[in-house]
Amino acid sequence: RPECEDIVVVQNVQKTYLLGIEGVAALRGVSMRIKRGEFVMLFGTSGGGKTSLLNIIGTIDKPTKGTVTVCGTTICDRTPDSDLASLRLTKLGFVFQTFNLLPQLSALENVELPLALRGALPPSERSARSIELLRSVGMGH
Repeated sequence: RPECEDIVVVQNVQKTYLLGIEGVAALRGVSMRIKRGEFVMLFGTSGGGKTSLLNIIGTIDKPTKGTVTVCGTTICDRTPDSDLASLRLTKLGFVFQTFNLLPQLSALENVELPLALRGALPPSERSARSIELLRSVGMGH
């Protein structure tokens, strides 16, 4: 069995936000399966739940009900935040609509930070890889 054939499995996911004392449903019973190599696009009206679903799949939020499995790790309302952080660090990449850089760090340091946290490369290789990545998007020196 290839590792992580089903990259994402969403099963009957519901997400409800409290607005005062009222519950507002952002997601109602969403189910889907994304296999390795598939290209998926979410589209819909404003307030339709797209961001809520992406935040749950991206482990930034948890479902109110239902489960999401991302590359073998199940996310539900009881999943410890430390497990979600580990999954984000080792398996996920996120490009936000608005950049979320740490203002006290340079662009190079912001790119290098996830590699440092993961311990994936020695410092000299991290720096070289980060410079290469910045150059690839037209931000080299």
